[in-house]
Amino acid sequence: MLDSILQAPMAFFDTTPIGRIINRFSKDMYTVDEMLIATIRSYLATIASVIGVLVVISTAQPLFIVFLIPITIFYMMQKTFFNKTYREVKRLDSVARSPIYALLGETLDGVSSIRAFNAQEYLMRRIVGMLDQQQNAYYLTFTGQCWLAVRLELVGTVIITFSCLCAVIQHVEVGGSKAFASVAGLAISFALSVTQSLNWSVRMASDLEANMVAVERLEQYCQIPSEAARKTDFDDSPAVDVNWPTNGKIEFLNAELRYRKGLPLVLKGLNLAIPGRSKVGVVGRTGAGKSTLMVALMRIVELAGGSIMIDGVDIKKLGLTHVRSRIAVIPQDPVLFSGTVRINLDPFNECDDLKLYEVLRRVGLYSNPSSMNLLEESLATQNLTPIHSLNDIVLEGGQNFSTGQRQLLVIARALLSKASIVIMDEATAAVDADTDSKIQKIMREDFANATCITIAHRLNTIMDSDYILMMDDGRAAEFDKPMALLEKGGMFKDLVDAWEEEHE
Repeated sequence: MLDSILQAPMAFFDTTPIGRIINRFSKDMYTVDEMLIATIRSYLATIASVIGVLVVISTAQPLFIVFLIPITIFYMMQKTFFNKTYREVKRLDSVARSPIYALLGETLDGVSSIRAFNAQEYLMRRIVGMLDQQQNAYYLTFTGQCWLAVRLELVGTVIITFSCLCAVIQHVEVGGSKAFASVAGLAISFALSVTQSLNWSVRMASDLEANMVAVERLEQYCQIPSEAARKTDFDDSPAVDVNWPTNGKIEFLNAELRYRKGLPLVLKGLNLAIPGRSKVGVVGRTGAGKSTLMVALMRIVELAGGSIMIDGVDIKKLGLTHVRSRIAVIPQDPVLFSGTVRINLDPFNECDDLKLYEVLRRVGLYSNPSSMNLLEESLATQNLTPIHSLNDIVLEGGQNFSTGQRQLLVIARALLSKASIVIMDEATAAVDADTDSKIQKIMREDFANATCITIAHRLNTIMDSDYILMMDDGRAAEFDKPMALLEKGGMFKDLVDAWEEEHE
């Protein structure tokens, strides 16, 4: 199930609340691993006891078999009716847990905001309301069990009654034999103990069937449609260079993309050719399709039409691992994992320590006695705390680092990849101007031989780019050198004029 979810397409995560996923991995997995085993054990023990009692009674009193047939029919009818209801109530109970997991998970991350806005009471009301909804299904579960218990008590009483009746009838027939009296007494004493075993066996049988809902829910997540293949035969074909891509030329050929079926197109027949090793700044209004360029290049969402060529190779024919390992992405919200600095820089342990320290030094985050003087001025300008060791702890989400430090760590990770294509998705939107200028300097120097696509948040960060791409309604409205676009006028010129007016 974990493998299936990790390879699920982005549309699955867009439409599935996080609480449902947590619910599968917590409550449903616990049900399968723990509760089902105990239920099967109890069911086998109790059903063996019930069968043993009925065999003893039937052996001692053969006439009882005649009464056993209608009792069994009634018992099976009640059990079948109860199981249908119990199974669906159990499913409702499982579904009602998901919003609670989601709310509690989000609350842990946002507890500081909750306290800042003094929203504890509102949150408690939300949680209590969800718990009430979940308890409705729990209440119905116990109501159904009480309903069944009354009918099972009736069945147990009927078994005892018919056992006594058969003893009386056969006692008359045999003429009061003392040997028969002892056997009949044994049968009646067994019948008196059958009620509890019968109740528990049905409860365990019902629990077993209801708990199989958890197996069904896990199986459902194991069958999630996967992304494209991680590796294909085309990866090793002669048509693909071993060091692909070497030049980094990108071509969009009538590319169309929608985030999932039923939604409108975001890229609407995009035709664009980005020269290799060029620096391209991408601008446009919200919803123009800027970030969708990165989504299409990384194949996070597959194209609905058209194709994307990198150095003459259609990336759709390649495996996802091959494509994504050749493209470095520096997102707006830097992603760090809990662990150490080493794990975040080199998760697959492919580089030695010297190389890791070198990239940290180049982004200005590493200090040691020999290099402290060189870094003091740079770090003081940005108000950053240097990293002293690759084993420094990184908390979840990089909470113990500033936003600028997290962004520089992500850039260091991109430097290690030595990618020929680098995408910056508004990576400097949440950092100060000094850190922004440092990031731009690193991009110009360390990615000089790579094709860099920068989705701009500040116009001044892309004005020195080789080309400017103006996106509008999913199409390339303008694409040329910055000065050429400013001279001939158009949408980019209007955007620059508006930006200058705001900053005068």
